[in-house]
Amino acid sequence: MTATLPAHVDNLRVNTDRLWARHMELARIGAIAGDGSCRLALSAEDAEARTLFARWCQAAGLTVSSDRAGNMFALRPGQDATLPAIAAGSHLDTQPHGGRFDGISGVLAALEVIETLNDAGIDTIAPLAVINWTNEEGVRYAPGLMGSSWFVGQISDAALDNTRAADGAVFADEVRAHGWYGDQGQHGFALGAFFELHIEQGPLLEKLGRQLGIVTSVQGLRWLDVKVTGMDGHAGTTPLDHRKDALLAAARMVVGLNEVGRSFGPDARVSVGRIKTATDGPSTIVGECCFVIDIRHPDAVTLAQMADRSTAICHDIAMASDCDVALSERISVAPCKFDDSCIDALEGAARAMGFSHVRMASGALHDASNVATVAPTAMIFIPCRDGISHNVNEYADPDDLAAGATVLLHAMLEKAGLSLC
Repeated sequence: MTATLPAHVDNLRVNTDRLWARHMELARIGAIAGDGSCRLALSAEDAEARTLFARWCQAAGLTVSSDRAGNMFALRPGQDATLPAIAAGSHLDTQPHGGRFDGISGVLAALEVIETLNDAGIDTIAPLAVINWTNEEGVRYAPGLMGSSWFVGQISDAALDNTRAADGAVFADEVRAHGWYGDQGQHGFALGAFFELHIEQGPLLEKLGRQLGIVTSVQGLRWLDVKVTGMDGHAGTTPLDHRKDALLAAARMVVGLNEVGRSFGPDARVSVGRIKTATDGPSTIVGECCFVIDIRHPDAVTLAQMADRSTAICHDIAMASDCDVALSERISVAPCKFDDSCIDALEGAARAMGFSHVRMASGALHDASNVATVAPTAMIFIPCRDGISHNVNEYADPDDLAAGATVLLHAMLEKAGLSLC
């Protein structure tokens, strides 16, 4: 649904101070040193944040519900209750040493859209909704994007319910304990369109001097689990040419994988962020070593080629190092192109409100890339200082937050239609 907005709403803008105050109040939950936040999914801190968010939503006249994954849906009725909701949101959980804006800004901007419409006495034809997706970060429970993945049918009920955290907690038990295990099934909340506002998590907008990024796509992702097997040995008695050093082989693989990424050009990303060894003694030659290869590219064919090359280089290096290697795929997410009409709605709003902007792709995965498989979807980025994210120093300017939320407001109004009754 699209509509031409009357002149009296053309210049409607969100309340910058209220949006900022919400961020600062939420940041006090799970606060850590350096202005950071730690609210792991379904932890006590996450539960407290959910309660506060639900209270704000109810005060704004929204009806709050949840589904099996604990995804939260706050609904504002529209003139036509038969229409699916035009929704926006993101996530409230954080990284262990996270900031005050990653994910949170998308949820609070969506709520601010509702509050601004309430203040102006504006109703819509289609319902509007604010969504908090569960466990986007994938820290306490893996994989990430869990709530939205289940919502679109990529994870089964049993797999969702029985997922265990590193601390042993069972997902379904934790959702129930915090009161968010709802009766909605997969696709149980109908979406007419979905928008996600997010900090960029990179330096491009700041470098270009643009206030907003209109996100057209999300690059694809492959995660490969790698297990390198050599032989434990004594560091003092085993000659260098007699060793089967799994850690040394893994280190060579990391260097080789970086070279693979560089060979595919500037859009390619190949990373290894964690290496675990079976032994942890300073005088022991490592006999077993595991790590994960993170491979990303916006083109599906190239992404597959990068995975093949990465696999081959690991096998070659293992053979040369007198070690064995086994690789398996943990995650495969295809590149995602967002809906043209949603992109146009965001860009049109940015242009109409006079905000500088640029079309861009997302290098990070977001819940929106899952939702795009079941509903028209697009994203809007705002700058974050120095491109820093997943870090206590993460920072977004209040005016940029308000600019993004204002564009979100007008895009949602265009999709939902203005009720003149």
